[in-house]
Amino acid sequence: MSSGLLDIGSSALMAYKRTLNTIGHNIANVNTVGYSRQSTDLAARAPQANGFGFAGTGVDVTTIRRSFDAFVENNVRSGTSTAAEYTTFHQLAVQLDNVLADPNAGMSGAMQRFFNAVQDVSNAPADPAARQVMLTQADQLAGHFNELANYIETTRGQVNNTIKGGVTEINRITQNIAQLNQSIALETGRSGGQPPNDLLDQRDTLIQDLSKYLKVTTYKQDDGSINVAVAKGQLLVRGVHASSLKTTIINGDPNQLGLSLGGGNNPDVPLNVSSLGGKLGGAFGFRDRMLDGASNSLGRVALGIATMVNQQNRRGMDLSGKLGNDMFTTGVPQLRVGQGNASNISIAYNDVGQLTNLDYTLKYQGGSWALQRNDTGQAVAMTGTGTSADPFIVDGLKITINTSPANGDNYVIQPTRNGARDIKMILPDSRLIAAAAPVRSLAGSSNTGTGAISAGVITNINNAAFQTTDGSLTPPLLIRFTATNKYDILDNTNPASPVALETGITYNPATGGEIFPTPGGLDYGYQMKLDGAPAAGDTFTTQYNTNGSGDNRNALLIAGFSTEKTLNGATASFADSYNGLVADVGTGTRQAELQSVSQNSLLKQAQATREQISGVNLDDEAAKLVQFQQAYQASAKVIATASALFDTLLRAVR
Repeated sequence: MSSGLLDIGSSALMAYKRTLNTIGHNIANVNTVGYSRQSTDLAARAPQANGFGFAGTGVDVTTIRRSFDAFVENNVRSGTSTAAEYTTFHQLAVQLDNVLADPNAGMSGAMQRFFNAVQDVSNAPADPAARQVMLTQADQLAGHFNELANYIETTRGQVNNTIKGGVTEINRITQNIAQLNQSIALETGRSGGQPPNDLLDQRDTLIQDLSKYLKVTTYKQDDGSINVAVAKGQLLVRGVHASSLKTTIINGDPNQLGLSLGGGNNPDVPLNVSSLGGKLGGAFGFRDRMLDGASNSLGRVALGIATMVNQQNRRGMDLSGKLGNDMFTTGVPQLRVGQGNASNISIAYNDVGQLTNLDYTLKYQGGSWALQRNDTGQAVAMTGTGTSADPFIVDGLKITINTSPANGDNYVIQPTRNGARDIKMILPDSRLIAAAAPVRSLAGSSNTGTGAISAGVITNINNAAFQTTDGSLTPPLLIRFTATNKYDILDNTNPASPVALETGITYNPATGGEIFPTPGGLDYGYQMKLDGAPAAGDTFTTQYNTNGSGDNRNALLIAGFSTEKTLNGATASFADSYNGLVADVGTGTRQAELQSVSQNSLLKQAQATREQISGVNLDDEAAKLVQFQQAYQASAKVIATASALFDTLLRAVR
């Protein structure tokens, strides 16, 4: 009897001692990150059969269990990944937004100051001071584009550093998870299947840390180890083996990083970075959805200003009576050549006004070329056949296939990526600003009708009329009315003996009309309009604008670009396009902020739920400590009672 009571007391004493140890372990780890509260599960020993029934034999510890809910833990991991993604995106986006929207750092002020200076030149086209201010503002405009482009590239470097740092940390974490998998499997086997709780907590903490960088999925194995997968099921950790995450270079651009996964002798597998989640997902998302678009949009504005101001300045005449030159350098489309391409292509701008802020991939497959957008993969229709005589035309570009392609040949096209980086002001002297138009018209002094002729607008400065003889119009023209509704056009190189070029051209005094192109096809690269009712014998002449330093027609046309819809298919001005960029970045930043706040709130709720289940409450542990201390003391008394009974029995039979 005393022996049975002693066994019962001893089992209870050991059970409550282990329970008190577990409670102490909980209290000791109250501030340990990732620790899950542990509890001792007790179960009655198998009873002993007797003639009077079954007698209890005491208590055993069946397991030490951690308070853990896999569903809640998965919610915390998912919430951690999503919150980290939007927080990273927002932190990067707000920097870009602050710069682009800043009145001083952004482009709005610089563009406005430049066009104001052009307007001042149009008000006083021969004023050296106004011309010098315009040249200075042009230089500052280009410099401002360069500074913003450099800032964007610096931000791209920051993104790349975030990616590289994340990859390093991920590889460290996955190696540790693989090592813990090995330890957990070993300890689980040694203990006959009992869970090594502290090791499990350490592994869960590492997976939680991994979730800050990537969205991960876990798969528990029979031996207690866990496989960890990312993206579309690629395994980062398989049992005791960890794959290596690596950065790769996309399309030969060292500033455009991608990711691949490899391990052992297996070939590296590219990862789809659009679905990563976590800090890496936020960094890639910011780059692909905001930074690339901002760089392209800024480049498009720079290309638009440089190209259109250059074109218009070349259509004008400077203070020396010469045709104008380029004011700015312009970028060129960026072409990334696929590895192993058999073909060779060339790409150039066809119409800057039609450019988008997209990047494209051109691929030869199944005997034909196809173009698609890089952001959505959507096909983009091209016209033409791709030959030098008939190039592919698409979104302001012309693409020429120079050599025969092979299936799989591919090219990444970035039409505007470097536009803001490459713009430079190159006009060396303010006298070279072509504020005047190189052509003018005059009405005959003896005209008797009410006819009038416009001053003239240049449509093609490369026409032979301007290029044949420097500083001259070839030929100067005489327009002579033979009747109120008929006129002839004559070569007026020798005013004493004009030579007929086209005769009998019909004219309607009620509507007037453009002179060029004529019904017979004459076109000298400029347009003039006749109005009113000329009389028979009335004449008008066109000639080079010699000594036209006071002419401001070309300066007015350049100044008009400040509001003219010249970009995005003639739907947006330069200011509209830049303001659209600012609005897009601002909207994206605000959305990221709201999503970050929302996801961090959801994460806190998930963490609070986990804390309720797994966290250590010191008040509860203190109460349990008293409870099981009393049970321990009672167990000791049971043993003392058994000892006293045994001593009494010995004395009785002595």
